[in-house]
Amino acid sequence: MQKVLYITESTFDFSQVDSASTLIDKYKENLPPGVYHTSLGDLPVDQIIQLSYQFDSVKFESQGFDVSSTIYKESLTLYQYLIKQNTTGLQHIQTFTTHPDIHTRLDQPMLWVFGCSHSHGTGLRDNELSYGQWLSQFLNLPLKLITKPGSSLSWSHRHLFNSCIQKHDTVIWQLTTPGRVSQFNGAHVEEIVLNSSKDRKLVDSLTNEQLYFNQLTLLNTGTRFLKLIGCKFVLTSISEFGSTYDCVSEYVKYPEYCSNYGLHLDFGTDQLHAGPLSHQAIAHRILNHVQ
Repeated sequence: MQKVLYITESTFDFSQVDSASTLIDKYKENLPPGVYHTSLGDLPVDQIIQLSYQFDSVKFESQGFDVSSTIYKESLTLYQYLIKQNTTGLQHIQTFTTHPDIHTRLDQPMLWVFGCSHSHGTGLRDNELSYGQWLSQFLNLPLKLITKPGSSLSWSHRHLFNSCIQKHDTVIWQLTTPGRVSQFNGAHVEEIVLNSSKDRKLVDSLTNEQLYFNQLTLLNTGTRFLKLIGCKFVLTSISEFGSTYDCVSEYVKYPEYCSNYGLHLDFGTDQLHAGPLSHQAIAHRILNHVQ
């Protein structure tokens, strides 16, 4: 049986609602399961707040109140506060993140790398290091590699906002082309590469202007979030952007942006992504920017 607390008007006969309910007019610990009621006339605000932590749910009984009175407004405000504080039994809030490592960390400064396949190390052999792994060694920081091949900036943006980044961490946020988008299919989020999508309705609805707007919105909010945390961070892009979705002119306005153009020295095993020499060169370029 659960414990339920009602916030009521002090003179209202609550037995009309639940004859088995117990009035609480003195603060008590370790209450047994059951229905209880109290009011601002029975307990001070701080004691009601402390009391509420014992309960599975808090409810409000409006009968007996003069809705134009101050006590009604104060009681309702208290109730609204309590239900926001009491998270017991609430459903999980969907953050649309899939990478489990965003929720854990060590109790020391860390290096976070967010991005797509270019940051993931796609095309590298098992004994070859990605630029994030090189940076982890150079900076002597444990690495959190939050990446997903084929992912959009929206994907990394969601994971960035829901991660446990702290002030003394260093963050590398790899920017991807605007032509990648996240789409909710009713069950989960899919990462879509527009130039290979067969969904003509989606492709036709997302104009270059809209993609450009989406990209810059994510960029602006993400950088503001990182600045509010107070951590070191670098914005970077690994692949060469074509003229169709060119946001580079906007990226370079940020002092945190680090360009890696000209550092594609070799290719990985798939002949598409950067090879080991390129990753090492990119790591050195970013390292100089961080320091």
